[in-house]
Amino acid sequence: MKKFLAAMLLSSLIGASPVSAEVRNYDGVGEYIMSDFETPDVAKQRAKLYAERNAQEKAGVYIKSYSKMSNFELVTDEVESMTSGILKVISVDYKVIPMDEYGGIMYRATVLASIDTDNVDEWIAKGVAERESLVEKNLELQRQLDEQQRLIEQLKTEAKQKTSPDNQERLQQAFSEADKIFMSNVQLEEGNRFVLINSDWAYDKALACWTEAIELNPNNALAYEARGYYFLYYTLDYPASLKDYTRAIELRPSVADNYFYRGLCYLNQDNIALAQSDFEQALRLSPSMSGAYGELAYIYTKSDPLKAIEYADKALEFNERNWRALYSRGLALYTMHNYEAALADAQEALNWGCGDAYQLIGDCYGMLGNRAEAEKYWELAKDPPAFG
Repeated sequence: MKKFLAAMLLSSLIGASPVSAEVRNYDGVGEYIMSDFETPDVAKQRAKLYAERNAQEKAGVYIKSYSKMSNFELVTDEVESMTSGILKVISVDYKVIPMDEYGGIMYRATVLASIDTDNVDEWIAKGVAERESLVEKNLELQRQLDEQQRLIEQLKTEAKQKTSPDNQERLQQAFSEADKIFMSNVQLEEGNRFVLINSDWAYDKALACWTEAIELNPNNALAYEARGYYFLYYTLDYPASLKDYTRAIELRPSVADNYFYRGLCYLNQDNIALAQSDFEQALRLSPSMSGAYGELAYIYTKSDPLKAIEYADKALEFNERNWRALYSRGLALYTMHNYEAALADAQEALNWGCGDAYQLIGDCYGMLGNRAEAEKYWELAKDPPAFG
């Protein structure tokens, strides 16, 4: 279904003659001077990170140009976030350089990486809300990496000074903790990249990365969010997803997405009251969140059809392709015996990937006296065709 929707949206965005797909290679160089308190493995990872950033900057120039050719110019934050997510590292070479004057060893990493324009097209095809969420998460990750790097530089400055054994022990512990946080973010980014580059089949590898990220740093909110999404949509393990999103909310209580996804966990476990509370909180934090309006519309379809229609209209105001809102409004209209309007909404919901709409379409045709069409859609509802 996701690929079906992406293909339809991409077609509408870039027109009938998209740019031919191609793979472009970029190199990047990064250097890191290791102190006596650090390990070679982590120092090499830091050098590799800088090399990747160098390659991303080069690739970003092309990505921006490519998006213009696709009639869909990306803003700077989107270019940086996309490039970070879809840059595929092909090879890494390390060189060890003694730096006696700095009291340490420098690791120089040279990476060869590639960008596949198919991955760029997939990014462009994502909905606005999904792209904004990915950009926000990437900006937060980069902020954390920058903050952590400042801490490392501060610790390295302290390490150059002659200090007491107690302070030396404190510095060693501080470096160790900083390394865990850094490696946690490396695993987080690696997991995210598995999914963005390789799509659904790579989620098992991504899950291992996110779990390791959490083990390295139990306060890594972004890792809980990524893993919670996996549990919610790919294994349908709602209790596990609920647990991860609850922890993410503890760590990042101002993020509307976390309440929205936790609301879906509650909804799928028939805890309507808590689901409604989370969707409402998501809207307080993000008043234009179409998804939350759509879920509230669904919640009210039976108890208050007029309120359901109100929420559905609001959802469609921000995203006219919100199939959940279309389907919910169709259910509400059906409850109010407005079968023709309900049928129109159900058919539109089906166009955007709502498998549940088959039953509603059949019910509408049945009430409108078209038995043949009703039976056709009722039969389809028993085993809905796959989208895409």
